[in-house]
Amino acid sequence: MVQVLHICDAFTNQPFSGNPAAVCLLDHPADESWMKMVAREMNLSETAFLHQLDDGFSLRWLTPAVEVKLCGHATLASAFTLWNTGVLSDNQPAHFQTLSGRITCWKEDDWIVMDFPAKVCQPCAAPSGLAEALGSPIGYCGINGMDYLVEVADESTLRGLTPNMSELAKLPVRGVIVTCRSSDSQFDFVSRFFAPAAGVDEDPVTGSAHCALGPHWMNQLNKSDFTAYQASLRGGVVKLSVQGDRVHLRGQAVLVSRVELFHGPA
Repeated sequence: MVQVLHICDAFTNQPFSGNPAAVCLLDHPADESWMKMVAREMNLSETAFLHQLDDGFSLRWLTPAVEVKLCGHATLASAFTLWNTGVLSDNQPAHFQTLSGRITCWKEDDWIVMDFPAKVCQPCAAPSGLAEALGSPIGYCGINGMDYLVEVADESTLRGLTPNMSELAKLPVRGVIVTCRSSDSQFDFVSRFFAPAAGVDEDPVTGSAHCALGPHWMNQLNKSDFTAYQASLRGGVVKLSVQGDRVHLRGQAVLVSRVELFHGPA
């Protein structure tokens, strides 16, 4: 059985930028070991697997190393693929059942909106060795049970970070979100995201990290709508608004390639 995977760049409207994700549209639930092998074969930060339910789609996200509980860019790529392939019409929302509950996506002009749970960070003492692993002094440090979130002094510092990934991988979290105010007036804040423990040294653009960044910067800047930039090598723009205990993430996506996998699920 041939299985087609759609490779999309998310949080961008230009190919070869943003964050690539593979999307696998399944006719039925697949064996977990097969999904893990496919995710390793794709070797992208996430591969999304979805199949239809009575009230939407089941959606799971796998890195080459682990299954994750929340992923923004692969959700964006999944919704884009459902519309792009005609599985859903443009005016139909995409409803996903995930490990983080129900997520709904819909189109607004050229943008895709994703309704995600807020992942608020609580202030905490920076764990021993974190500043040394990042190679920079840390200002604020918080944790939300999934990631650490830290502030550094300025954008020059953030862009110049060359973390010790083996030391970051020892932390008991998925990853570390690093952020600061933007030096560019078109963006409210910038960030980078490191997740070596999940098999992704640096994620190009991380929707789930913005579920923590939105509430954090809402308190810092006394506003709830933001335009953000994730300053990885590929880079990407995320528009977001904090809506109580939810965060609406806005992004774009583009289809880059389709892969025919000649060893599909049983």
